[in-house]
Amino acid sequence: MKKLYSLTLLLAFALISNAQTVITQWNFDNVDPAASMLPTTGSGVFTKIGGVEDNLTSGLMPAGNPSTGKAYSVKTFPAAGSLNGTAGYQFTLSTVGFNDQINVTFDPRGSNTSSKWQGYEYTTDGTTWVAAGNNAGALTNSFTASPMVTLTLPAVCSNKANFAFRIVAIYDATSADYAPVGATSTYGPSGAWRIDNVTFSSGALSVNQNAIAGLKVYPNPVSNGKLFIETSANAEKTVIIYDLLGKKVLNTITANSEINVASLNSGIYIVKITEEGNTTSRKLVIR
Repeated sequence: MKKLYSLTLLLAFALISNAQTVITQWNFDNVDPAASMLPTTGSGVFTKIGGVEDNLTSGLMPAGNPSTGKAYSVKTFPAAGSLNGTAGYQFTLSTVGFNDQINVTFDPRGSNTSSKWQGYEYTTDGTTWVAAGNNAGALTNSFTASPMVTLTLPAVCSNKANFAFRIVAIYDATSADYAPVGATSTYGPSGAWRIDNVTFSSGALSVNQNAIAGLKVYPNPVSNGKLFIETSANAEKTVIIYDLLGKKVLNTITANSEINVASLNSGIYIVKITEEGNTTSRKLVIR
């Protein structure tokens, strides 16, 4: 039954969003930092690595992307010139059953004194880590579009029970030390990173997939009949919701963020959002 259920879900995504299936997603919007570490879609484990600590203000995480939500922020990175590539974020999840390409998208941000160089690594056995590139020192002290980073991982990452991915602070490529985000700043361990909207998916990314800037779909799962869809533009949106058989169960055009989904039965759906010519599809859980 579980295999048939997964196959139906995969088919629905293929029909609606060009065969891209969300495996696991973190939106970090729970005000409780511990609760925000739990995935909002799918299964997986998010951990802090290399001694970094939560960066809280009055017990809360800072604003995310968009600013109406939260991002997960950490500080206490290694001292200058030490422990290159050890500190940051790690995401562990199973990709078993997903034989197509594995993608990861996320929105990063750094304070002016944090490392602007981020390294990307993956493991397929939970032990041996392989470099998957870096951001070429492109981290900035602001969120822009979403997703800000889109990576397609090597084929070896597909169908692995012990897959994990991590984002770590690395030295500037031209020196043996960390370089700060701020052009006139000095790197310091107290510099903070934020991350938001981390999504692991399987399948080819379509041209318009995730093209809506600042898109937030929450809460997910929905338990009170109200779904909120926010974007950077906050323009008029066409929202279509499909069930797992591809049947259209809701179709509305709205300029508001709140969508009434009280008429939908408990289960898994696909929500397709179109704004200003861009379209994004997301998995939606109704409880």
